[in-house]
Amino acid sequence: MSAFGERLRQARQAAGWSLRELSARVHYNTGYLSKIENGLRPASIELAKRCDAELGTTLVQLIPPLIPRSTQRPAPRQLPAHAPRIVDRAQDIEILDKMLDSDRMTIAVLSGTAGVGKSTLALHWAHRIQERFPDGQLYAAMRGFGAQPPLETSRVLRGFLQDLGVAPQGIPAEEDERAAMFRSLLADKQVLVVLDNVRDSDHVQSLLPGSPACAVVITSRDRLDRLVALEGAQRRTLELFDVRTSRELLAMRLGEDAVTAEPQAATELATLSAGLPLALSIVASRVNTGFETPLQSLVAELTEARLDGLDLGESLDLRTVFSWSCERLSATAARMFRLLGVFPGPDISTHCAAALAGTGIGQARRDLTELVRAHLLTEIRPGRFGFHDLLREYATEQAAKEESTRDAVGRVLDYYLHTALSGDKQLYNNHAGLAIDPPVEGAYPQELTDYSNTLRWFDDEHHSLMACVQLAADEGWDRHAWQLPRVLAGFLRLRGHWQDWANTQRLALRTAERIHNTTAQADAHRLLAQAHHNMCEYAETEHHAEHAIDLYGQLGDRTGEALAHRHLAWAYHEKTDYERAMAHHRQALALFRWNDHRLGEASSLNGLGWTTAHLGDHQAALGLCEEALRIADQLRDKHMRAAVLDSLGYIHYRIGSLGRAAEHYRQAIAGFRELGSSYFEALSLNNLGDVQAERDQIGAAESWLAAKAILDYLRHPKAAEVAAKLS
Repeated sequence: MSAFGERLRQARQAAGWSLRELSARVHYNTGYLSKIENGLRPASIELAKRCDAELGTTLVQLIPPLIPRSTQRPAPRQLPAHAPRIVDRAQDIEILDKMLDSDRMTIAVLSGTAGVGKSTLALHWAHRIQERFPDGQLYAAMRGFGAQPPLETSRVLRGFLQDLGVAPQGIPAEEDERAAMFRSLLADKQVLVVLDNVRDSDHVQSLLPGSPACAVVITSRDRLDRLVALEGAQRRTLELFDVRTSRELLAMRLGEDAVTAEPQAATELATLSAGLPLALSIVASRVNTGFETPLQSLVAELTEARLDGLDLGESLDLRTVFSWSCERLSATAARMFRLLGVFPGPDISTHCAAALAGTGIGQARRDLTELVRAHLLTEIRPGRFGFHDLLREYATEQAAKEESTRDAVGRVLDYYLHTALSGDKQLYNNHAGLAIDPPVEGAYPQELTDYSNTLRWFDDEHHSLMACVQLAADEGWDRHAWQLPRVLAGFLRLRGHWQDWANTQRLALRTAERIHNTTAQADAHRLLAQAHHNMCEYAETEHHAEHAIDLYGQLGDRTGEALAHRHLAWAYHEKTDYERAMAHHRQALALFRWNDHRLGEASSLNGLGWTTAHLGDHQAALGLCEEALRIADQLRDKHMRAAVLDSLGYIHYRIGSLGRAAEHYRQAIAGFRELGSSYFEALSLNNLGDVQAERDQIGAAESWLAAKAILDYLRHPKAAEVAAKLS
């Protein structure tokens, strides 16, 4: 009997099958058999041809052990050389080690942006654990992203099968049959498979062993979500290096002495490389040790033209590396990536991205998800996206290919203007709105409808809003350059962002003066007066308030004039010029009443009461503030109510009613805290501490410490005043 026939007989006996059962379990496929029949005797072929065709995998399981090996090969040891020293990947390695403790086959996916060091870590770890896989290590560079076309999975399987000892003539023609043979050969083996630079989940699906004793390490710029969801793959996304780790990598490449000799330049190179290991490696290779200050010389070059300085030619430059990721994007995602290059903020929301691209929110979400999957964007937190500086610079260059980038900027500015306006009305429900033109098509502004979500939106968008004001002023978007600061002033005041408040109003004033818009000039002067008052810069407050009064007078805007008088009154109060403060409070009160501005009336009554108390007439002050409180309650204005309660706390403190004073202050603190008004919360905490100091030094210290913590965070000069009380 032939060897083939003997194996069939042995298999039949081991399984307890009759010849008929064996016939039912063996699938004969002429196309498959024709590829192996050169290695079989005619009698074996005839025996196989007599078998029935019911189950499709039995023949695949029976035949491979019978196919003669072309040579007696040792177990494959295919791992390429690796870097024995790597920087700051200890946590990643620890997590990868834990993946091996699973009862099922380990599929470890290392994903991340281009150049983040996925292949370096994969090979380092594979060499580290190779002793756990005595039956061999298989490796394939899949070329999923690069200058060459991706390597075909079928071709990889052919190579793996040959490396596992299958004769060339015994390898099936079809990919699925090769995959089945591959799984059969590894069924009882401990083999490590490393698949580097994979395109997507389909690219590796056929290369996964079925044995729980095997492990697969995959690197890809794609997240391989389907592999994670359906095959139980465990993903580890590699992060960029921080400055410290970047310096360590430079020291490892250049020597510790080179980094120590120019510490500041080394830090700047780390920053210019954006923590990207590939960029740092290129930087290290470009350092000319013949220069007197080699690191600083390279800093100067990279600062002037960063991407040009990170180009080594020979397809090793960041533009080329990034382009490989972009080439795989859909048309809409590629356009989104390019447009993100003109967005001025540090990160972007899904709603704002929809405005940037002029698409609906659903399409924007799909495009952003695709960019995240390709690691061209990072989802910093739910619904907010950003990328590192080098990718941003590349996207900015690519934006030049778009014909409509100015339209995109216009949509973003309108999105922010109209959304911020709706938010300003939520923060200050009695605030007089600003009349603005309708948004352009595709801007898709949000309608903010409640206080807490509005405050969260402003907090999330704070830095992007500041960047958009600067962009509008720099690039001639005149209307946005003064209207955006106008609608942002309330939020910036509420949160105590004094410098941002003043800076945006200076931009607004510069634009308003250039375009000769008197209304915009008056608003900018008034808001600058208010900002400088909150920063305790009273000379600047007076200067801008007086300009505002003059301009509002020319316009016949009595409400604006009254508001400016109020800011001037507070400035004189802080300078202890109480008589002049009273005069401006009275002027403001008369104008507010003439214009039937009830909230302004309450504010002026509160100001009069506050200054009257400092003049010593506490009963009159009490009456004025209680009237202000009634109006605030009628209007349901929580801001004004909290402000008046603070004034009442002071008045009761001055007349010796400490219990009522403390209670008013506590109510004011609760009100400001609910509104997110940290600065005014700190002022009331400081005042509460003054009351408590009359009885309880421990309680006073607690209040002062809480006030100082807020003022320190806000970098406000009043922090020193509170610190003096604590000392």
